[in-house]
Amino acid sequence: MITRTISGLSALAWLAACGAPGAGVPADLPAAPAPPAVEATAFLTENAPAPAGAADTKGDGVFRDSEGRPFTYALLGQKLPAFTAPRADGSVFDSTAISEWTVIDIWGVWCSDCIADGPYVAALERAIAQDPDLDFLSIHVPASAARATPDEMWGKYGSLEAYFTSAGYRLPTAIDLDGSLRETLKISWTPSYLLVSPDGIVRGFRTDLSVAGSEPVKDFLRDVARVKGEVRQAALTVIGPAGIGGLTQVTPFTVTAVEAVFPGHDVIPVTGAESGVVTYEVRPRGSETARFTVQPDWTRGYVARVVTRDPAIRGPAGETIGVSTLDDLPPAARAGCTPDAQTLGELVCPDLDAPASFERVYALPDAGAAEGTAKLIELRYLSPVP
Repeated sequence: MITRTISGLSALAWLAACGAPGAGVPADLPAAPAPPAVEATAFLTENAPAPAGAADTKGDGVFRDSEGRPFTYALLGQKLPAFTAPRADGSVFDSTAISEWTVIDIWGVWCSDCIADGPYVAALERAIAQDPDLDFLSIHVPASAARATPDEMWGKYGSLEAYFTSAGYRLPTAIDLDGSLRETLKISWTPSYLLVSPDGIVRGFRTDLSVAGSEPVKDFLRDVARVKGEVRQAALTVIGPAGIGGLTQVTPFTVTAVEAVFPGHDVIPVTGAESGVVTYEVRPRGSETARFTVQPDWTRGYVARVVTRDPAIRGPAGETIGVSTLDDLPPAARAGCTPDAQTLGELVCPDLDAPASFERVYALPDAGAAEGTAKLIELRYLSPVP
């Protein structure tokens, strides 16, 4: 979690501002004007062709609206570049430490649009402070590397602390001292807002809140929630050496914990008729067919393995159950395949790079058919012992 500390702010004042029960999006924010017909303030999850009326006014390949706001963002869908920056409280922010969904606000006190966004950002930060699965950071940047002097950075305020005192709110802030961070993050407009997932991917981008409609903060948070849900669902369509979805090597073998890994699914305990061992069938909500089977490690009380025979689930290389064949594996991976010790007619092939964590299972072909035509019938994730 990004530490929420700011220089010059007492712990009591910080808790009162950001941790008070019920503190969230205030109802008395000024109503934002309706956006013009061609306005680059939409929340983006992918770059699309700019609408009619947009122009590349700076010759840099970025199409902008009439005010100069970009319709695309260069890092959307990419890994956030690694960087460090001093914080206003004297500590150092390291982007590689991001481990939660994080909203990053990139702004400057020299920027009139950023000042206009200030009350909305303060409300946004207060709402995010109540969400244990979402974090917030602001990054103060200069207009450019050529305008990074203290006079141009802080203007009439003289310092970031003086600005916050004047504005009546505080934000956890890292500072770009020379414009290099602005360049690293490919920022062509302030204010800009990034949504970064726990794996460090930039999943969302938008510009000004203050001209975005009547409920810009609530709308932004709804967009964030939507993207989080979409990413989680997408993660449930691929199984590989890293597992599936939010599964970890220490996920407890309980219905509650497994339900959290598989949102939108029913988790049904099933007791083996002969073995007496309880496993979980994970079914798409409303379905009677298991998409995954979750097996326990009773000595530790954790999930031991997840298997699937559902063609809707792909392997790490895009392999498809019922379609992919043994011939699709590299020769080195095929060399490690062995007959299944428990099931006749099946071949188990440990993953070449993570043999202890992931296996592919193939049904041996009928007599006379080439072994390479064996069809993929199962994918297995084996949780490593912590």
